[in-house]
Amino acid sequence: MALDLTHTASIFKTDILSAVKNVTSKDLPAAAGFAQSQLQSLAQQSALVAGMIEANAFTPAEQIFYLDGLEQMAKGFAQTVIQVIEIEIEKLINAVVSAIYDAINSVAGVALVAPRVTA
Repeated sequence: MALDLTHTASIFKTDILSAVKNVTSKDLPAAAGFAQSQLQSLAQQSALVAGMIEANAFTPAEQIFYLDGLEQMAKGFAQTVIQVIEIEIEKLINAVVSAIYDAINSVAGVALVAPRVTA
């Protein structure tokens, strides 16, 4: 029996979209909340350092120390965001691949096992 490719493509589209929504609706709000709290901490620490510099409260060595600390905080924040994005991409890839395999299994009446992808 030949498949109706338009209908079959619609099934794949629906299943893939559902998989993407399932992953992103759970993870993205949590990631955004984490990023906002980290940015708030970085902004507060930066304001504190700026205030101390403006008040001339640091020795030159202390100023360098605190500015280096801000740079390290910024790098740590950025690296963490990158890692969260990499994990999210891996989850999305696996969700989409699983949805495709599940749809193939359903449409073709087979039992293929979806591979797990590492980004």
